[in-house]
Amino acid sequence: MSKLFFLYLIIPVLMLVLFFQSKDLVLPERIEDTGISRAYLKISLYIYRYLKERPFSFSREKIRTYLGTLEHRKDIDGVETEYFIRKISIVLLMATAGSFLSLMLCISSGQDGKITDSGTLERSDFGGKGYDVDLVASDEAGNELGQYHLSVENRIFTDEEAQRLFEQASVELEKVVIGENESFDVVTKDLDLVESLEGYPFDIRWKLDNYEVMHFDGRLIDENIPKEGVVVELVAWYSYKDLRWQQVFHANIMPRVLNPVERTYAEIEKLLKGADEASVEEREINLPKTYGNRQIIWSQKMQDNSLLLLLLTLIGGAASYVLKDKELKKTMEERQQELLSDYPQFVSKLVLYMGAGMTVRNVFNKLAVSYVKKRDNGAGKRYLYEEILRVNRELATGASESETYERFGARCMTKQYTRLATLLSQNIRKGNGELLALLSEEAQKAFEERMDKVKKTGEEAGTRLLLPMIIMLVIVMAMIMVPAYMAF
Repeated sequence: MSKLFFLYLIIPVLMLVLFFQSKDLVLPERIEDTGISRAYLKISLYIYRYLKERPFSFSREKIRTYLGTLEHRKDIDGVETEYFIRKISIVLLMATAGSFLSLMLCISSGQDGKITDSGTLERSDFGGKGYDVDLVASDEAGNELGQYHLSVENRIFTDEEAQRLFEQASVELEKVVIGENESFDVVTKDLDLVESLEGYPFDIRWKLDNYEVMHFDGRLIDENIPKEGVVVELVAWYSYKDLRWQQVFHANIMPRVLNPVERTYAEIEKLLKGADEASVEEREINLPKTYGNRQIIWSQKMQDNSLLLLLLTLIGGAASYVLKDKELKKTMEERQQELLSDYPQFVSKLVLYMGAGMTVRNVFNKLAVSYVKKRDNGAGKRYLYEEILRVNRELATGASESETYERFGARCMTKQYTRLATLLSQNIRKGNGELLALLSEEAQKAFEERMDKVKKTGEEAGTRLLLPMIIMLVIVMAMIMVPAYMAF
C-alpha cells in the first residue's frame, strides 16, 4: 500500500471530527440548505467562529463595506457570517472531494501493479494488449539503484501450443465459413471466407478451384451456377510464425431458390441486359415490352426534391425572422455608437455658434440646412443630423422649444444627449446666463469621454490580435524547427 494512503485520510477524518463538534450549531435563518451541504455549512460556522477571534483573522472591514452596499440589509453581521461560511464550505467540500478522489486513485494505482508477489511480470495471451511499465530497482537497504522502462509484449506460443490452437480453430472456422447455409452439402448463400479468427493468432489465406461461381471472399456468382450445381474445393492456409497448416472444405454450390418476387426481378433484369447488349450498335435501346404473359410499362424514376425545397424555404423564412431582429438590434447598436461619436463635435458647434451670438434655435436651423445641402451633394446619412433635422421641422411647425429639445434627448437614448437636452430645456424655461460656460464644460467632458473610449477600443483590439499572433509564432517556429530536425 502506498505511503500516501494515510495522508489522504487526514482531511476526511478531520471533517468527521468537526462534524460532531458542530452538529448542534444554529445556522443563520436565511440559509435553507439541507443534507451534506448543511452539514458542511455548520462545520464552516464552527471554523469561522474560531478564527474570527484570532489576531490573524479575516480582513473584514472592506468586505463589510461591500456587503452593506450590495445587500441593503440591517443585520450586516448576519450577512457577513453567511458570506464567510459559504466561502469556507466551498473550500472544505473541494478539499474533501479531492481527498476521496486521491484516495481512490491511490487504491486503483496499487491494484494496477503489474509485478506479482513472486517478482514476475505477466505477459498477455494473443488478443490481449501489451503494456509499458516503469520499474524501480532498489537494494535490500532501500537504496534506489535505478529507474527503468520496459515494454511487455504479448506471449508467443510454442509449436505444441500452436498445434492445439489450430485444432480448435479448425472446428471454429467451419462454423464461421458456412455463414447462413445449413451445411456444405447445399450452399445457396454466400460463404464467409474470413482472414482471421477472433481469439486465435493465425493469418488465414484461401485458395479456390473454381472462381467462376464464387469470388475470393465467398460471394456467389448466381448467373454462373449451373442448375445441377457444382462442387467447389476451398483450401484454408493457416500461418503463425514459420508454421503452416491446411484445412480443406468441399462446398456443393446450388442455384439459389428464389421466391416469386425475386424470380420476377431476376428475369426482368436479364431481359433488360439482353436488350442493352442487342442494341449496342443502335441509337436506341428497345426496352422489353412483355414478361411472360404480362405487359411491361416503363417509367423513369425521377428525383423529386420539391419537399426538401419547401422545408429549406420554411427554415430559411424562420431563420430570417430571427435574424431580422438581430439585424435590427445591431443597427440600433451602430446608431448608438455613431451618436456617441458625433456628440463631441455637435456640442463644440453649439458652443461656437452660440459664442458668436446665435440662439439655440438658430443653431439647430443652421446645422439642419447645412446637412441637407451635404445630402444633396451625395454625402452619407448621419443619425445625429437626421434628429437635428427633425427638431428643426418640429420647431418650424410651432412646437414648444423646450419640449422639442427634451424629445430630442429621449430619442437619442444616451445619457450624454439627455444631459444636453436638459441644459437646453432649462435655458428656455428658466433662463440661464451660464449656459455657454456649461456647454463649454460639456464639450470638454465629451472629448475626454471619447478619448477614453478610443483608448479602450484600442486595448480590446490588441487583446483580440493576441491569439492570431501566437498562432503565427507557432507556425513560424514550426517552419524553422521541422526542417532543422529533419536535417539530422
